[in-house]
Amino acid sequence: MKKITTFADLKDIKGRNINRMIYNQLTHLNKKVLASLGLFLTFFASFLPTTHAQTIVNSPLSYIGMGELYTSDTPSNSMMGGIGVSNTNGIYANQINPALLVRNHYTMFEVGVNTELKNMQDFRQRQQVLGGNYQSVNLTVPVIPTRWTMSFGVRPYSTVNYETRSYRRLNVLGVDSLLYTYKGDGGVSKLTISNGVRIGKELYVGLEMGFLFGAVNRNVGTQNLSDGQYYKVQLENQAHYGDVTFKVGTAWRKVLKNDIVLNLGATMDLSPSLNGKILKRFVTYDLGGLNVINSDTLVKSQSFTQQLPVASRVGFSIERLAHWMIGMDYVRTDWSKVDNNLGRSSVLPVSQQISIGAEFTPDFESISNYFKRVTYRVGVTQISTPYDFAGNGKYAKDQSVSMGVALPLRNFLNYVNISYQIGRRGLLADNLLEEQYHRVTLGLTLGDIWFRKIKID
Repeated sequence: MKKITTFADLKDIKGRNINRMIYNQLTHLNKKVLASLGLFLTFFASFLPTTHAQTIVNSPLSYIGMGELYTSDTPSNSMMGGIGVSNTNGIYANQINPALLVRNHYTMFEVGVNTELKNMQDFRQRQQVLGGNYQSVNLTVPVIPTRWTMSFGVRPYSTVNYETRSYRRLNVLGVDSLLYTYKGDGGVSKLTISNGVRIGKELYVGLEMGFLFGAVNRNVGTQNLSDGQYYKVQLENQAHYGDVTFKVGTAWRKVLKNDIVLNLGATMDLSPSLNGKILKRFVTYDLGGLNVINSDTLVKSQSFTQQLPVASRVGFSIERLAHWMIGMDYVRTDWSKVDNNLGRSSVLPVSQQISIGAEFTPDFESISNYFKRVTYRVGVTQISTPYDFAGNGKYAKDQSVSMGVALPLRNFLNYVNISYQIGRRGLLADNLLEEQYHRVTLGLTLGDIWFRKIKID
């Protein structure tokens, strides 16, 4: 009898008594669909270097280092507050802990996109912005089922998108003044190749190799608003990134009784820095800021090292196979060597994150009630960020609640994932800037059986 190690395995065995036609459908239709999507992943990745990883959502806090960092969440993880260090159900691929990939015994293609509505305010004004981005594209393929699984993916790694202005009066009595503009845009994407291997009975290890690439622009402009001055001078700083990073993970599972399983997991980033090249120049523009009047290159293609925040993660979860799961993750991220890009001498702190999440499937075998086969997920997250917008030593806290559903399609390997997250980052009284956001994530999970001959008992 086949050993049950994942949610998908349990569905595999019990599903034979419900509808044997599932496998015929998988092998005829889904294989063609997944093959096409796999080719799309290759095509998409080949053209990605010409694009940016940024969203169009303005974020004044993206000035630090390479900008705001994205998480490794899939749409399924997003519903549960982002937990994933120890938990997976064998259907969606775990991109947070590469060790847990080996629990995927089926070929899976996943894609996710998100949309965010953000309200920002300080003591003077309020702004509402809407934007979005793709979340991830992943193809997971078992090499040796139950022993070795690989995953190929692409996702945004960081984004920079901010613009602020300030005025300075040149003299007390006159009307002459200077306009200072600080603007940043661009982003970094990440291509990943991950491997998960099972050692012995219930010990898992994994390695993720990522390639970061992209460009970030940070410009400081000065414009004299005096009569007769129709130009502005801008210092442009463009950084191009391209380097390899690594992350390791491990996990351990213990089957207790009555299909109750205890899961433990941990991951660690191994790459504290990233190589890049920088271009600096002074440019004089016309008043519209479109036409270059004069350009003076200061530094061209000079190599530099960008320090990265290093994250360590631990997590545990308890689950009853094919029914429910509850878990908690703790993430510690060291920002101490990352440039704050504000000219301050203070060292950035260590940020901490605690996430709690759960999922529940009433009855995946139900034939008469579709909603009993739906998986419901919920989660909460609290993060102490490294963002000190006011410069008073009070770092902004990010608190959010998430929820969502995984809607099964024609069989237990295909799902539409819908996630909603509401949160707040920073307090107006403490940080002089407050952000409230609503984020909707849509995902598609398609599964198939490759390289194995199906046998029906």
